[in-house]
Amino acid sequence: MRDMVFKNLTSMDKRKKVLWASETFSEDGILTKIHKYLIYIIKEVKEKEVPETNEKPEIHVLKYRDTREKTEKFHIRLKGGLYCEANGKNFFVSFCHTLKIDLSKAPEQAHY
Repeated sequence: MRDMVFKNLTSMDKRKKVLWASETFSEDGILTKIHKYLIYIIKEVKEKEVPETNEKPEIHVLKYRDTREKTEKFHIRLKGGLYCEANGKNFFVSFCHTLKIDLSKAPEQAHY
């Protein structure tokens, strides 16, 4: 069985957006949970505050394996921001993308 959930949340002033997806499924005795988050926040900035180049984004990676509990986790996060121009205005868009994958032994089905 596969369970999927999607959410698309946008603030009233259209300056913040959150996209979220979650998927859970069991295959070959392994329970897999996948979560994806995309977050964007937009702020208007003055032209003198805009640097010539954008900063490099930060990347964080976590991999965890527990052979005793038979679980494995992989998490990655990309976080940063960029300056852009639209309709003659300058904006700073900060973003955070997160991917989480958790693997574990699937629970045994109950027998009646």
